[in-house]
Amino acid sequence: MMSLPTSTSRTEPCPACGVTLEVEGMPLYSEVRCPGCRAEVMVRQRTGAYRISGVLGYGGSGPVFRARAEGTDSDVALKVLEKGMPDYGEHLVMLRNEAVASGLVDHPRIVRMIDLEEDGEGARLSMELMEGGSLHDLISAEGALGEERALRIILEVLKGLSATHAKGIVHRDLKPANILLTASCGAKLGDFGLALSTRSKPVAAAHLLATPDYVAPEILRGFRGDALSDIYSLGGCLFHALFGHPPFATEGLSLLDLQALKAVPLRLPEKGCSQGTRVLLARMMHSNPAGRFGSCAELEEGLLEVLSVDPGGKGTGLAGLGGFLAALFSLSRRKKPLGRKGLT
Repeated sequence: MMSLPTSTSRTEPCPACGVTLEVEGMPLYSEVRCPGCRAEVMVRQRTGAYRISGVLGYGGSGPVFRARAEGTDSDVALKVLEKGMPDYGEHLVMLRNEAVASGLVDHPRIVRMIDLEEDGEGARLSMELMEGGSLHDLISAEGALGEERALRIILEVLKGLSATHAKGIVHRDLKPANILLTASCGAKLGDFGLALSTRSKPVAAAHLLATPDYVAPEILRGFRGDALSDIYSLGGCLFHALFGHPPFATEGLSLLDLQALKAVPLRLPEKGCSQGTRVLLARMMHSNPAGRFGSCAELEEGLLEVLSVDPGGKGTGLAGLGGFLAALFSLSRRKKPLGRKGLT
């Protein structure tokens, strides 16, 4: 359940006229009308060493703020937990896990963690500010992104995911909202709150906290998740980018309904991508982990093969239609030994 950080102070001065305002119980960065000057003003703009200047989006624990620490000259993305909020302990575990996992992976395709601050009021996690919003925002604004654009975004994220798996970390919550974009639309992987590593603390009912549209079927059955589970979820992100909507309609479904829905082969729309991409996507989202790409490296090879051939089969990097068919055959028939990558 999403919760808003609420006020632990009773009053603060109006930033416009100085009149004392009652702010007890108000969420951070709330707009109120001052009874003195009658201006609409923002209150609760400070938390710890940070001054909040806006809301970037919303996550499972509440808003993600745009903020700046005192004595610095650049903005950050800031997650805030305040003691007394619902499920504070559970959210604190996920915030600490995110800090640990993000801190273990130093890669240009991973959103950089800056600092985790905890005190008597709660906890704050500051991260690299991504000016381009999320892939979810982009799809909401533009709809289906087009095949090559979608594939290239997924390829960029895959490089970060590969570095994550190399550190023994499984993300477990890959979705378009957690793929963040730079101002020039370069893609990075963020939000490691449900990540599993040798240093992470257990999160209660992770299969219920993960977004059902993208979560792998084995996680819904109680498996903790591994590298192949992340590949499935990345396939769900590719599906959403290609067709403009999630791969499944999951709203209102029970856990048993979700398990049954994801136990059958994925149905792809008839139009929207080339046959090579359809084969690649079907393998990424195979209901049986043994039917998926066995690693990020193998998936990257498949992505590059598809990108080397245009949807019409004329070819850019491979030799025309013959190259296209060779790539398609390679993707559908390659049978390398598949292990359970990552942590179990």
